[in-house]
Order: sequence, then C-alpha cells, then structure tokens
Amino acid sequence: MADHVVEACKDCLPWECKDTLKCAYADPSFEYLSQKLLHCGALILGAPIYWWDTTGMVRYLILKIFRVYARSAPLAGLPALGIGVAGGTGNGLVSGLRPLYHFFQMLQMRALAPLPVTRFNWDEALAQAGELGAVLAGMAGARQPFAGVEDRLLWYDNLPYLGLTRAAERRLLAALTAAALPDGADPAIPRRLAEADTLAARGESLRALRAITVAYEAGVKAFEAK
Repeated sequence: MADHVVEACKDCLPWECKDTLKCAYADPSFEYLSQKLLHCGALILGAPIYWWDTTGMVRYLILKIFRVYARSAPLAGLPALGIGVAGGTGNGLVSGLRPLYHFFQMLQMRALAPLPVTRFNWDEALAQAGELGAVLAGMAGARQPFAGVEDRLLWYDNLPYLGLTRAAERRLLAALTAAALPDGADPAIPRRLAEADTLAARGESLRALRAITVAYEAGVKAFEAK
C-alpha cells in the first residue's frame, strides 16, 4: 500500500459511486487496490500501529471502499485475516486491529481471529501467522456469506481480543513482555502481574493497572537488556 497511497474520499454529492461502483475522481491507487481486492480469493490485511491506532494510509483505503462498495457488498463471505504490528512500545496491539476488523465486518467478510504482533511475541506471531495463513488458503475461493446481520454481529463478537477493555489490553501487553523474559530474569515481574490480578479481583482497578504498568516497564527494560 505504501506504493499505492489512496487519496482521501471527498464524500461528494450526489452519491453516485455506490451505483457506478467507481470513484468520481481519478485515483489510480484506489483503482489498483480495489481491483486487487475485488478479485482476490482471500484477504490478509496487515498494518503497522502508531499512537495505538492503524495508519492513515489504511484508513484512506477503508473509507473510500466503504463509500463505493459497502452498499453492494461485493466481498460478502470473503475469508480475511487482520494483522496489527505494534512496534516499539507494543501499545495499541489490540486497538490498532479494531479498524481492520470493522472494515471486514462492514464489507461482510468472514474474518479469522486477529493477530496482534509486537517485538515481544514476534517469533510466536510468525508461527501463528503461518498457521492462520494455511487456514485462510484452505478457505480461499469458497466464500461463506452470513445468513444475516445478526449472524455477522455474533461472528465478530466471538472473535478474540477485539472486545478487550483498555486495561485488559494493557494486561495482555505486559504478559507478552513477561513471556519474552530471558532466563534468570527478575521473578518479581510475573509476580507483579499476579498481584495485579488479585487487586483487579478485589475491585481495585486503578491499583491493578498501576501494578501492570510497573510489570510492563520492568519487562521492557529486561527485554532490551538481554
């Protein structure tokens, strides 16, 4: 997509593109990417995550696809997979995936479980990506449209990660840093996470989240020192 950056949708009126299925303004990048999308057997959409969100390049494509194709739903039942790569801090590993899965949902695609990726779980994520890719390849060319909007909503409700609270997302990130610790790392880090879970169970949410942050920051420091 970096080689084909879509221009921002102008939301022009009259709204002709929903009927013509073509943007009223010349946009070679959108034409190229949308045709690739319309003629694929399955979709893998990966995006880097900055500031806890997906990139502007991805959003430009998504919004224009909505405008032109959401009403006609030419991608109904298309197998799809979203991958979000949260570099550096790892923050946004879940929140950055949500726009991708909203896109899949609105275009009525049948998405697999999302894959949140950070430098802390890189090797495991690569292995999981291979497994999900094999599943997706097996589904390619055999679309499974939803029976109705209710079926589609329940499908997306049942996917992992997407319904996490911000605190739970923070807990997930801290757990990934703890899992990536080298041998001989400070045992206080996983112990701090256990303490956070105890605090959360007692309803002390703020103290729990602060404990999670302490564990996360210590985990990052240990990871970078190895």
